[in-house]
Amino acid sequence: MRNNRLNLLNPYIGKWKTEGLTKSGDVITGTDTYTWVDGGFFLTHQVDVVFRDKVVRSLEITHYDDMEDVFRSQSFDNEGNISISTLKIYDDIILIFADRERFKGNFKANTIEGTWEQFDGKNWVPWMDIKLTKMPL
Repeated sequence: MRNNRLNLLNPYIGKWKTEGLTKSGDVITGTDTYTWVDGGFFLTHQVDVVFRDKVVRSLEITHYDDMEDVFRSQSFDNEGNISISTLKIYDDIILIFADRERFKGNFKANTIEGTWEQFDGKNWVPWMDIKLTKMPL
């Protein structure tokens, strides 16, 4: 049986224009696309951005973890990297936690805005500000 908490992911469905700026001044542009896998138990998230003159593509699969009451994601990128993260959604607040990265953002109407941080071995350091704007169908 499908958990109703999965409905919290419905507003993400669609294609988004992605814009960002790293703390070192690198511009990020591209798209993020969210779709349900048939059945509605898993969400796919495809990232296609240019970052430091490099194309970054990844596929992420998100599911709901009933035991922990959180969303779990696993991401695979075009350089062979795998990342596992935990997502929490409270009203319009989005929190993402991974081993070396974390995100805090807000979902408003047709935008997602927030800040990514990276762990430098001792501290969490601001990495980039990002904004996604939902594109018309």
